[in-house]
Parts: sequence; structure tokens; C-alpha cells
Amino acid sequence: MPRPRKHDQSQILDAVERVVARDGVLTVDAVAKEAGVAKATVLYEHTSKRDLVAALVARTIKADNAFNAGCAATFEGQPDAVLRGRIEAARLSPPVEGGNPAVLSLVAALMQNDALRDEFRHNQNALGQALLSGATHPRATRLAWLALEGLKFQQHLEFHDWNALERAEILQDIETLARSGGITTEADHV
Repeated sequence: MPRPRKHDQSQILDAVERVVARDGVLTVDAVAKEAGVAKATVLYEHTSKRDLVAALVARTIKADNAFNAGCAATFEGQPDAVLRGRIEAARLSPPVEGGNPAVLSLVAALMQNDALRDEFRHNQNALGQALLSGATHPRATRLAWLALEGLKFQQHLEFHDWNALERAEILQDIETLARSGGITTEADHV
């Protein structure tokens, strides 16, 4: 008996993301239609909507970690390379006009599911350890990390619309905080 053909899971997860962004609600039928496959094909790898969301969360975390690691490689051998890489990643990925509905839906899913939050929490704890283990000024690094995550959170949830200049200044201040242990401006010296 021939084995069933495996479908590209990226294609299915891309469909999950589009359905969530477009509809705000996830159904297996909508994912199958969007991916152009049978419902059974979607359920072959993912037995439930929760599995689909969990796979999308895992893929999102993996892609974010890879992007940040690539940016951090630019600073390899330099102090605070991990944090500086994350700051550079934020510079290279400004907010999208009109927001990202899929990100908003993932945040909502995380808030409603302990297991999904645990995966994200585990990733954040590992990131925090990596940031602090190579920190020149651990307390300033911790504060800079919180500021960076706060900026990204506000952007993703569209709580505040920082213009490009403000965003660049904030990222520079975060980097200065981490590297020097404090922020000083010209106005502070007058």
C-alpha cells in the first residue's frame, strides 16, 4: 500500500496565517481551502486547530530566533552581541503599515493557551539568559531588553505610532543604555 504524499507544511502554515489575518478566526476548512488541499491533508499532520496554531507559533519563534541570530552574527566577538543583534533586527524590521493581523491573532492565542505561552516563555527565558551571560552591564542590558520588547509590543499591537525618526532615536538610546550602562544626551551636559 503506498504511503500518503506529505504536503508542504510551510504551505499549510502560510494558509493558517492568511486565514487568521483575514478572518480573525481559524477553521480547518478555511485553512484547507486557502492551502488548496483537502481537509484530511491538513488534519494528517495537525489533529486540531490548536495543533495548527501551535505549529505556527513554533515556526514564528524559530524564524524570529534565526533572524535575530543572523543579525547578532554581525557583532560576533563584540560586547553585548546578542542584544545588539536584536536591536539591529528591530532596525531592519520596522512596523508594517496597517499592522499585522496574524501577529495580533497569535498574541491572542498565546493569552488563551497555557501550553503556547509556555513555549514562548521558555524561548524568552533562554533569550534572557543569553543576553545577560554576555552583558557588559547586566542591569542595563536587562532594562534595555525590556525597553526593546516594549517598543516591539507597542508597535505590533499598534498602541503607539512612533515615526521613523523617533523609532531610530529609541533604538539608539536602547543600544547606548546597554553598551554604556546609562543614557546621556547633549541636553544632560548643558
